[in-house]
Amino acid sequence: MKIYVAIVSIVLVCFCLHIPSIAEGQNNRNKTVANQQDFYGSNSLLIAPKYQADESSCPLLPGCPYGPAIPLPPLPITKDEQKQLHLSHDVSNLAEGSGKYVGMLLIPAGPFEMGSPDGSGRPDERPLHTVYLGDFYISKYEITNAEFCKFLNKQGEISSDGLPSVRTDDPSSPIVRVSGAFEPKPGYADRPVTHVSWHGATDYAQWAGGRLPTSAEWEKAALYTTIKPPLDNISLPTEEQSSPVYTAEAGAFGITGMSGNVWEWCSDWYSRDYYALSSSQNPLGPSLGQEKVIRGGSWASPVSSRRIQNIHKAVPRGYYQTVGFRIVKD
Repeated sequence: MKIYVAIVSIVLVCFCLHIPSIAEGQNNRNKTVANQQDFYGSNSLLIAPKYQADESSCPLLPGCPYGPAIPLPPLPITKDEQKQLHLSHDVSNLAEGSGKYVGMLLIPAGPFEMGSPDGSGRPDERPLHTVYLGDFYISKYEITNAEFCKFLNKQGEISSDGLPSVRTDDPSSPIVRVSGAFEPKPGYADRPVTHVSWHGATDYAQWAGGRLPTSAEWEKAALYTTIKPPLDNISLPTEEQSSPVYTAEAGAFGITGMSGNVWEWCSDWYSRDYYALSSSQNPLGPSLGQEKVIRGGSWASPVSSRRIQNIHKAVPRGYYQTVGFRIVKD
């Protein structure tokens, strides 16, 4: 009975946190920002629906896609499927980057098994399929508030879609404006940037000479570097906030934060059925959509949402307390 009540409670939480689809309206693109508070108040498309009855306008979590983001109950995995999920990867070609790739890790070209076997995971993680990717470098750490402030102070607040890159007027935002300049709140300089839109993350990545990872690149990097993959269970988190990126859960070669800490924006549009149609070489995701893929789970996510194969989604113009990003370079 206790287990049943706990499961029902979690389902209700996910239902209450559900985010409706939000259109990418064009009327906001050419507006200028004279007063930030008025700007946010007059553009409903900027603000994802409130998830909590408090003063925060940036939700703690994106809504659960297609119902609960946890199985009811967790689905068993056979021994054969377990072998498929834990293929032995040749990590001998993993290497630390140097020069323009300093602080990054080389993920070698080659195939890997993407997704989950039949009977396990979520519908949007199936079918399990082989994907070939060219080599790429991925940042060892999520982008920090200090790094994003440097970008804001040089490039400005407004992103390429004409809207703010990051919410600074929200009480939970880790970035504030002081005397016209952006800076992290005390104690937040080395924590991952959050309250950043997909457009803001994309602009930062380009400014830094890179791009956002595709969902396939993110998953392959996680498979190669995660030492203890999270299991598919309903254990709830104990963390109260994100960790500094340099002390977050570590993986191979010192990469951190691939499991938990904050969700990470990917370049792909989200589609529940994409794996059945996906290209087998360097897939880029659907050509159109309403939400963007986020991966990795956060400090506020149940363990099942931190699984490597788990896929989630968020509105690209949304600002969330638990969504950040890292970059890749070719």
